[in-house]
Amino acid sequence: MTQVGSNQALNIIFMRPLIGITSTKISHDTPYYGAYVADGYFTGIAKAGGIPLILPLVEEEEIWRESIERVDGVIFTGGLDIHPQLYGEGLHPKIGELYPFRDRLELAAARYAMDLDKPVIGICRGCQILNVAQGGSLYQDINSQKEGCYQHVQTAPREEGTHYVELESDSRLYEIFGRTRLFTNSFHHQAVKELAPGFRKVAAAKDGIIEGFQSETHTFVLGIQFHPEMMWQKDPDMFRLALYFCALCKSGKVGSY
Repeated sequence: MTQVGSNQALNIIFMRPLIGITSTKISHDTPYYGAYVADGYFTGIAKAGGIPLILPLVEEEEIWRESIERVDGVIFTGGLDIHPQLYGEGLHPKIGELYPFRDRLELAAARYAMDLDKPVIGICRGCQILNVAQGGSLYQDINSQKEGCYQHVQTAPREEGTHYVELESDSRLYEIFGRTRLFTNSFHHQAVKELAPGFRKVAAAKDGIIEGFQSETHTFVLGIQFHPEMMWQKDPDMFRLALYFCALCKSGKVGSY
């Protein structure tokens, strides 16, 4: 191998993985728009050895597709409710604020990322996007549609856990966290109802709400309903997800730039 070839090989080995992170807009009803991502997502990825790339909400499908092609992994982040029309339902009286433009873009991006078999994580709304993208459905409002549920919209600080989540021992989540129970935070009034074909439940709260699933047909697709990115600075165990994901994305690098 020539010196130039050797240097290129070393650069690939030591390159940080490029992680795409979906965003929303700071404001929907004023002219002062801006892309927004909660800091826990990008600071966690940077600290874990990745390069966070914020994916803004742009109309052009080709930009989204090329962005997905270039990154080594994608994180679909939290946000507003998903329009129930996308999983064949009408509006429930307890539905929250909707942002159909973001829904449309992220569903297309999620399907494309999974078609390319990119490593993908969906967090909270992002978890629900992955499920809807593959044909699953949601509870539009947990407490009015499912009896005996916890309060899943906590009033405690975001970095504090409020309920336990039980993990399957043969799951990616167990591989990441090394145990079958996590004490997690909770900021959602919607949740997965029917899992999409090819997804398997791997985490649940005691009230039966699905808190995590993984794909059985992709290399790495993981949906989680809680928010590790809000907790990792106080609970180092939660940082394992970012470390694992960056290592996984780096291991598959072949010079994606």
